[in-house]
Amino acid sequence: MALRGEKDATKDVDLVLESQEDAKELVRSLRQIGFEITFRPPLECRALKDATILVESEGMRIDVFVGTICNKLVFSHGMRTRSTSYGELGDISLKLVSREDIFLLKSVTERSRDLEDMLTLYRKGLRKEVILSECDYQGALEDLEDGRIWDSFLLMKLVEMEDRFVIQVPWKRELIRRAELRTAASLALKRLRQGPLDEEDLRLFLKLDKGFFARVLAFLREKGLVTYEPDTKVVMKTG
Repeated sequence: MALRGEKDATKDVDLVLESQEDAKELVRSLRQIGFEITFRPPLECRALKDATILVESEGMRIDVFVGTICNKLVFSHGMRTRSTSYGELGDISLKLVSREDIFLLKSVTERSRDLEDMLTLYRKGLRKEVILSECDYQGALEDLEDGRIWDSFLLMKLVEMEDRFVIQVPWKRELIRRAELRTAASLALKRLRQGPLDEEDLRLFLKLDKGFFARVLAFLREKGLVTYEPDTKVVMKTG
């Protein structure tokens, strides 16, 4: 954001690399110019446990990630494709992540100042379809039963951003519907892990109206996670 002129300064630099070999080489080079590795993540971001954190005498901090950011989001092919080249710095080809992907990345952190950055990105203009598509991709990488609901993470941050800055995000309602659908599907799978269940019993267990429950079943069936015929038991697929 600073390199694009969207904020005046930053307290740290986040670098995402594609391999452990590249990360080791970068860390070695940073240590040669005065940075030291610290094993104490800042209090405002416990999610940095998967980063190599380097600091120098004047307080500058660099967080080096490999593949996964903040132990949550995978740096996907879509994120790579959407990134834009900033320039060649010696042997380093530096690319900047898209506004949409920065917005999503900041939704999984605990730092309060990231809300201000999210507001700036939102006001610059975001393509909601890109953000929601990336949520779909990230969710597909994990078991829905035990995985994280990315739509819910993002929704919580949107609500927090709306409350703090007194704004309204027009596509929040769509995000709510997505989060509710995936959360209900996750709860259904957890229940079906215990054994098959009649459709009506499963609906009552989830406390859903018939229309929304039908959407949940259709979603699970489309994903190939359950099998059932009308008026029969719902069975969770295995293997």
